[in-house]
This record gives sequence, C-alpha cells and structure tokens, in this order.
Amino acid sequence: ASGALPLGELRASAVPRLLCFALICVLVGGCSALQVRRPTAAVTGMAVKGVDARGFTMEFDVNVENPNQMALPLAAVDYKLGLAGANVLEGRAKPEGSLPAGGSRHVALPVTLTYENLLAAEQAIVKAGADVPYELDGGLSVDAGNALLGSSRVPLRYSGTLKLREILNDPAVLM
Repeated sequence: ASGALPLGELRASAVPRLLCFALICVLVGGCSALQVRRPTAAVTGMAVKGVDARGFTMEFDVNVENPNQMALPLAAVDYKLGLAGANVLEGRAKPEGSLPAGGSRHVALPVTLTYENLLAAEQAIVKAGADVPYELDGGLSVDAGNALLGSSRVPLRYSGTLKLREILNDPAVLM
C-alpha cells in the first residue's frame, strides 16, 4: 500500500479546510465593505452677503460628494481666510445634516468678516487697491459613525478677488 488515504477520508478531511477558507473569504469581503472612502469636496463659488455697519459675510458654496454606501454626518468645517496675502480670520463652523449615501450635497459656509478683521490686514488691502485677492484654506470633516472607522477631513481651498467697488455700490448686498 502506498499510504494514501481512501477517497472517503480525503473528502471528510477537506471539508473543515474548505469551510475555514470560505469563512475567511466572507470575513475579508465584509471588512472591505466597512472601509469608508473619503468624500470629495470642491468650493464652487463665493457670494458677498449682508454688508452692514459691522462688516460683511463671504458665503462659500461647497459641493460635497459621498462615494460610500452609507450616509455620513457632517462634523465640522475649519477654515482660514486671507486677504491680499495677510491672514485675517480663522474659524470653525458646524454644518447641519449629513451626506447622502452615494450622493452629493451643497453646503453653504458663511465666513463673517468684521471691519476689525479688515483692519488687521489694512496695509495689504491698501496695496491691493479696489480688487483684493482672497484665499480660503480649510477642511470639511465627516463622521463615519463609530470609533472603528473614525472621521475623515476633506481639504477645501479656494481663491478669488473681492471687487470692493462693486460690493459697496450694489444695493442688493447693502443692508
């Protein structure tokens, strides 16, 4: 005899190995389904709102896309705003709601500037003249909903030019 196992015993000993292999495949597949992919975000524009005696608000429109098959609650937005190359303001906002599963959503990010903020960058603004370049640098954080998956921060960057003459002469913006 060659020492080979009879066919019935070979099949019986292979069953536990096959079950173990199948279980590992299911677990690996399940774990990959738990991986949360980072959403993407893009600032699509900015509008000046509510110029009054205290200052004005720059409202940034942010489009956020969620590639995941589960909704993700919005946690916070942190930002820095620079005018004419000078840091003017740092802040944090708490947007309401969540990102729909496999979908997108627009989020408004209001950044309110007081005239005191502008005085901090007075020399840079005077050098820039009526057209003041600005930069928004920050991030949008989403919460994956549990300690295992944690949260994810999506960078936000946007730049443009504040046309001061147009803003101060637009009656629709002035309050």
